Amino acid sequence: MEGRRAALVSVINQKEDNGLEELGLLAQTAGYLPVAEMVQKRDKPDRAYYIGTGKIAELKELCQKMEVDIVIFNNDISGIQFKNLEDSLGIDVIDRSTLILEIFALHATSNEGKLQVELARKKYSLPRVLGQGLVLSRQGGGGAGGGGARRGGGEQQLELDRRTIREEIRELEQKIQKLTAERRLRRERRRKNRIKVVSIVGYTNAGKSTLMNYLTKAGVLEEDKLFATLDPVSRKMWLAPQKEFIIVDTVGFISRLPHEFIKAFQSTLEETKYADLIIHVVDSSSKNMLKEYNVVMDVLKTIGAENVPVITVMNKSDKQTVDIEALPCKDQYVIISAKTGKGIEQLKQRISLMLFGEEISW
Repeated sequence: MEGRRAALVSVINQKEDNGLEELGLLAQTAGYLPVAEMVQKRDKPDRAYYIGTGKIAELKELCQKMEVDIVIFNNDISGIQFKNLEDSLGIDVIDRSTLILEIFALHATSNEGKLQVELARKKYSLPRVLGQGLVLSRQGGGGAGGGGARRGGGEQQLELDRRTIREEIRELEQKIQKLTAERRLRRERRRKNRIKVVSIVGYTNAGKSTLMNYLTKAGVLEEDKLFATLDPVSRKMWLAPQKEFIIVDTVGFISRLPHEFIKAFQSTLEETKYADLIIHVVDSSSKNMLKEYNVVMDVLKTIGAENVPVITVMNKSDKQTVDIEALPCKDQYVIISAKTGKGIEQLKQRISLMLFGEEISW
């Protein structure tokens, strides 16, 4: 079945990349069919429509011509801007963060993953409901008798919606807190038993799941899509006698990851913070390799994992020659192909050296 036809829109300054290639991949992952694009360069977004008012008619004409069902912005749109855009265009409008959260909702399979996604969606929707409330409060006229603003039916409904969302957020947070406590207990048991933990991180679609499968035969879904896997997978790995550890495949990172995502997935991301070693998988065939590398390093810093030892794994060497000089890391790296197995033995030796202080010996 063909997905809903989408127009991709990006508002950028003079120096930015429009980001529509990645947005198109995100849209396809969510089940949309990109059929049109529009880019506008401007220093500041329009307060009412984000895109310039002069572009609205042009965008509407483009959507009608290409039979577009939905417009996807590569920017974060406010509640007021959402309302104005949908009123003007007559079709659905979503932004980049909403699109990413839709993908998370599609790919979450565990109970914890579903709760975390729902929490992120609720937290993201709340300020947009508040924004729509501002529109209605400005439209309210003075009430008879006292001269004060009279609350209309729409505004009363929005207040009810806000209260409902806040209550749902509290309930979700309580459920996640219980799961977080259980995760903390498991982590403490591992520490008491002196079990080492290795966390695999990387930009989405860098090949983390392929590497996990090659190392452990974990059976993790592998697809050439962004965020093909969402729920973390843990497996025990054995290098040699007395050299066992737990290896964890985490969710992929992406540029401009919604703040609500990091907050909602804090307990899952903490597994990386408390790991003994991080394997940072880099897609060496990506033309945005350096940017993607820096995004992952920034997220690691955000979650407090910047001091955990890192092995940088330059993956997909079967696709092109790896340019190590393009990366800031010049020492702890291994060139591999998780698809063909090239460099995997060297990676195992590096893991053994960093975890146990010696290479594998039989």
